Amino acid sequence: MNESPTWLRPKRWLAFFLTLLGVCSFLAIVPVSHESVEAASSIQAVAAKSNSSFIDYLREGAREVQVTGHWTSLLPPLLAIVIAAFFRTMVGALVSAFAVGSFLSYGLNPLATAVLGVNDFLIRPALSQFSILIIVFLVALVGMVHVMAKSGGLDGLVKLMDRFAKGRRRAKISIGLSGLFIFFDDYSNSVVLGTTMQKLSDRWKISREKLAYLVDSTTAPVAGLALLSTWVAFEIYLLGDVAAEHGVGLSGYGLLVEMLPLRFYCIGTLIFVFMNSASGRDFGPMLNAERRAFHEGKVIDDSHQLLAPKVEGLSSGEAKPRWVNAMLPICILLVGIVVGIVILGQNRLASAGIANALSSLDGWRAAFGAAVYDPSKGSDAGVMPAMLTAALLAGAVAVILPLSQGVLKARDVLRSYSRALSTMWMAIFILAMAWAMREICDNLGTADYLIAMLGSSIPLWTLPLLTFLVAAVMSFATGTSWGTMGILIPIMMPLAAQMGALEPESFIIYLLTAAAVLDGAIFGDHCSPISDTTVLSSISSGCDHIAHVNTQLYYALATVTLSGGFGYLSVAHGMPVWLFYVLYPAAAFAVLRTFGRKATAQREESEELANSMVSTLR
Repeated sequence: MNESPTWLRPKRWLAFFLTLLGVCSFLAIVPVSHESVEAASSIQAVAAKSNSSFIDYLREGAREVQVTGHWTSLLPPLLAIVIAAFFRTMVGALVSAFAVGSFLSYGLNPLATAVLGVNDFLIRPALSQFSILIIVFLVALVGMVHVMAKSGGLDGLVKLMDRFAKGRRRAKISIGLSGLFIFFDDYSNSVVLGTTMQKLSDRWKISREKLAYLVDSTTAPVAGLALLSTWVAFEIYLLGDVAAEHGVGLSGYGLLVEMLPLRFYCIGTLIFVFMNSASGRDFGPMLNAERRAFHEGKVIDDSHQLLAPKVEGLSSGEAKPRWVNAMLPICILLVGIVVGIVILGQNRLASAGIANALSSLDGWRAAFGAAVYDPSKGSDAGVMPAMLTAALLAGAVAVILPLSQGVLKARDVLRSYSRALSTMWMAIFILAMAWAMREICDNLGTADYLIAMLGSSIPLWTLPLLTFLVAAVMSFATGTSWGTMGILIPIMMPLAAQMGALEPESFIIYLLTAAAVLDGAIFGDHCSPISDTTVLSSISSGCDHIAHVNTQLYYALATVTLSGGFGYLSVAHGMPVWLFYVLYPAAAFAVLRTFGRKATAQREESEELANSMVSTLR
């Protein structure tokens, strides 16, 4: 018997409204000092120009009704999360949240709200250099994967990795280790790892939910911890200013190195990933997904809705497995991205009149930093030009190889490559809506409201944990980790200094607070269904987006509970740092042993349960 759609189930509607009513009622009574203010954003400043357009006229009329920094600023992300959870529709969740955010921003005039919302929150961000390039990069990379699959490259890569990944556990560990090697950028990690590892995970009946978890958990944590990456360049940029302002005697990079052992959530996530993979034990919805994949052979549930095509549709046909058809384009892609980032950074430094030599690590960091943020502020595309160039070059190699080998005809190659564009519309729409949600939260002052909830009357030793929680909630609600870091570092670090964290005996609190901002932002980004990196992980892994968020949430919460208790709270209270690296793995092992079950042992457990019941009856 087929189940009725979720939106036709009365119990779901009742639970949805009760949950929304309860959360809104709680937010409304939280004692936070705020006031409704007239927005003075850069968007509205356009209306002051003399040659006003029709859109400017609408915005001028909407200025009086806009409210910022109010508890209602949490409504758009809250609505998106609740609808996605109860009705399992990402499109409906984002469209509903978009509509509510637009009404909150511009009032109840439907014409003004529709025009301004679409223009300011959807079209403007989607047409930025960064957004356009990342969409083209994604399409180019998926096209390359199509060609690699058609030419037998992915089949050959799976056979090559079968020499090492002989079994489900080794396959999961191999996927996790592969994520560690792509440390220089989280977008590259997500897209490359997910698209190339689908066939390996399917070969060993690993659910797409688990693949998406492995991909998503070795992206931002790895890029955030690596001493040379686009993330580190951004973190140094933020930390350098506060380090100089507070006179800590360390550069931004020096501060980052000092707090590296204190990045408890990122390090804890990686530890948990490999302990989970090695033990073969899962819990929560992930256990159900793994059991379905192993016992029923369904790596994707029949009810799941994918944002990208299934890899099963990318069969190699009559082409024999040739690992070089996949390995060579992937290597060119990875090397091309690193070289491209360095060249892009050097060119931007030269354009700004800054001399930089690559003979030292400082020179490489400067090049990466300039690639992330153009010193001359002439481009907002970040590192995407380098990444797109590498993707196009690698795609060209993926096309040339089967043509030169006589494996595929030119018509088949072009058809496989161009298929990416026709299959990525839904993924592009979800990405655009995720960026729109970020703009809405910025416009409504969601971050300001969350910061106001923190208060100032708190003990110093609780500051790191509270900072982590604020960063996590802000990143979860807004879907942006970098935005959260950019907002909280200039706020929380002066607060820590003001509370006495710069004293020699309390300096570790200062370092912990900075680490808590960075890690909390990554935690919220991991769990948020409106985060672009989470969406990219779902797309590249061929996983239902809601299923990915739901299954990963349990593991992220387990990790944050352990890292928060044994890390940010205990270390701030005086526990030695090294003790965290003893207690955390032991506690993670205990969690997996207590709550985890082996998906492959379902039959044995069922037989044992049946035998025990028979023995009891006798």
